[in-house]
Amino acid sequence: MENLREQLQKYSKYWYIFMLAFVLSIGCAFVYLQTLSPKYKISSTLLVQDDRKGQGEIKESAFSDLNMFRSDRKADNEMEVLRSRDLIHKTLKALSLETAYFLKGRLKDEELYGKNLPIKVTLIGVNTSGYLKKPEVSPYDDQQYTLKDGKQQWILPYDSVVQKPGYKMIVSKGPAFQDYTQTVKLKFRNLNRMAESYSLSGLVVQPIVKEANTIVISLNDNVPQRGMDILNVLIKTYNQEDVIRKNLIAVNTINFIDKRLKSLSQDLSGVEHDVENYKQDNMVTDMGTDAQMNVTKSGEYSQLLSSTNTQLSILGSLEKYLQNNNLNVVPSALNINNATLNDLTAKYNATQQERAKMLRSSEESNPLVQNLTAQLVSLKANIQENLQNIKRGLQIERNSQQAMNSRFNSKVRAVPAVERGLLERSREQSVKSGLYRYLLQKREETTLSLSATIPTSQIIDRPAYNSVPVSPKKELVYLCAGFIGFLVPGAVIYGRSMLNNKVTDVKDIELLTGVPVLGVLNHINKNEAAIIDHNSRSTITELFRYIRSNLHFMNHGVPDQVMLVTSCMKSEGKTFFSINLGLTLASVNKKVVLLEFDMREPQLLQKLHLDSKIGITDYLLNPEVTIDELLMNSRKYHDLIVVDCGPITTNPAELMMHPKIGKLIEELKSRFDYVIIDTAPVGQVADAFSLSAYTDLSIYLIRYNYTDKLQLNILKDILYYKKLTNPMVVFNDAKVENSNTYGYGGFGYGYGFEVSKN
Repeated sequence: MENLREQLQKYSKYWYIFMLAFVLSIGCAFVYLQTLSPKYKISSTLLVQDDRKGQGEIKESAFSDLNMFRSDRKADNEMEVLRSRDLIHKTLKALSLETAYFLKGRLKDEELYGKNLPIKVTLIGVNTSGYLKKPEVSPYDDQQYTLKDGKQQWILPYDSVVQKPGYKMIVSKGPAFQDYTQTVKLKFRNLNRMAESYSLSGLVVQPIVKEANTIVISLNDNVPQRGMDILNVLIKTYNQEDVIRKNLIAVNTINFIDKRLKSLSQDLSGVEHDVENYKQDNMVTDMGTDAQMNVTKSGEYSQLLSSTNTQLSILGSLEKYLQNNNLNVVPSALNINNATLNDLTAKYNATQQERAKMLRSSEESNPLVQNLTAQLVSLKANIQENLQNIKRGLQIERNSQQAMNSRFNSKVRAVPAVERGLLERSREQSVKSGLYRYLLQKREETTLSLSATIPTSQIIDRPAYNSVPVSPKKELVYLCAGFIGFLVPGAVIYGRSMLNNKVTDVKDIELLTGVPVLGVLNHINKNEAAIIDHNSRSTITELFRYIRSNLHFMNHGVPDQVMLVTSCMKSEGKTFFSINLGLTLASVNKKVVLLEFDMREPQLLQKLHLDSKIGITDYLLNPEVTIDELLMNSRKYHDLIVVDCGPITTNPAELMMHPKIGKLIEELKSRFDYVIIDTAPVGQVADAFSLSAYTDLSIYLIRYNYTDKLQLNILKDILYYKKLTNPMVVFNDAKVENSNTYGYGGFGYGYGFEVSKN
């Protein structure tokens, strides 16, 4: 929980950045939404009836012996038909959607359609380059318009053929011509690609529930009226195709029956005229009762023989019909009960219908059409072969019947020849008359079914659109924009902190090194004094006072008279800290002496604006120099004494090991309450380690966002090998964004402060 609070505080300091990013994200989302045209969902519900339980049942009762109108219609099959590219292409073509119209707007172009069209373009032809062009049409007067294509411009009359590179069209006045004042941008669309897009994903056709005959057709469009028109025309075209397919078989059957009726009418007329003449010439009367039984038997076989002859006659007619080279629908075997022939005929007719349907949208050179043609030729050959087999069987049966008929005829030879001739003529008349009545009945039934053909599908819900757009989802866009508005600055802050290898948190020091923190010093501006005033109530002054207090509490009775001040590298504030710590201690009437032991780049006297001609180097190398000669008053406090390092030598490391240093520090300990030693950085030179034996504690300066975290290993090494006496850390130059409170020493005392930024 504490870690979470710290993380929240870390990010809450940049609340203004989050707020700015959030506002910008919402603004960008608003502008983005203004560039999009909303899309609406248009849908319609369609019921696909099953022919086996609907209209097909009526037709089956009228043509039960023909078996030509059975069909198995399922919703899954009809869904694929509705999604077919050919049907969609016809729909788009009927609505003239090959041209789109736009009015130019600030952020987006407004698309025009239907009653809102000031002009109407009839596209005669367009090629690949034409689809890339966007000509503009603007009003000139009531009879002319201005056409602009790229840098070229023409003034043309309405309703005239315009042919330009890439396209050919006619521009006419539209329903909204009276309000025509703005330029209309044209865009030509490839209907084949549009049909492909709708077929693959744009048009959604699915059942309401599984295994149901009710299906829902839907699409998304930014112009609702156009979407409704597409669905209306699509369903209408689908029903028209369905009716055409149903009527095709019936029309072909009627044509075949008409041809047969015409032929039979002539034959029947001749037979009836022959019977009439025969009776008049021979004055035929009633037959005798003696030959009644034989005549009856002879008649039965004659009837059988007549039936066989009828079937042979029908077969002959079918053979003659099939001898032509066309691929028309083959009529079913009218009175021949042969399952194989019926199956072949039904398969042939189904293939012929599929080929005829395909020829409406394709050429005969199409591989699919050629494949169907080959199938029809093969099926036709199979039917002819089957007819030959049936004919041979009927001929065998007829021979048998003729033999039996001859047997009974021999018994009635006593009957007058006139009576026998009459029976023969009456028999032929009866056969042809029965066949004629049969075909006439079937023609009437087929004509009735043709006039009553209705579509199989039924519209339950007409096409309509939802008032709420399906895209774009404004709530989702704003939600994502708000999320991005918080995520991006958070990620930047997190990445910046991860890439920053500088020490920015006082807790990193204790966590990585284990060295206690004596105190934290805040950042001061350039216009603030670097040396504090004991009467000041500034933040930096109060922080030095807390460090002074922590010197007593954190040592727990251990002496802290001699303090060594060092750091890892230069510019971390050693001299600044040494001077102000000395002033803070002197402000409570403590005698303090500052020793400048940075013999490489001394800055102590420079910061105090003091001059000296003698220092520690002179004392160590010249026996005549006394300690009293080294002591200088700081001018700020009489209790703060300063000792300069003296002239810079070439061997400061060896000079640090001079035996007189111990004598110097012991003498100063006897005269002063505190001895503060300002030394060179231990990360660059080892001078401070030579003085560790003379000190009571060591103060290690770490500067905020300046000291590298890797350099904390030096401090960790100092603590582990005890290279410095009682080391403590002061975190210098801390910024306000580092934390709201800082803990001091082992007591963890927090002091809040405001910091002026550089």
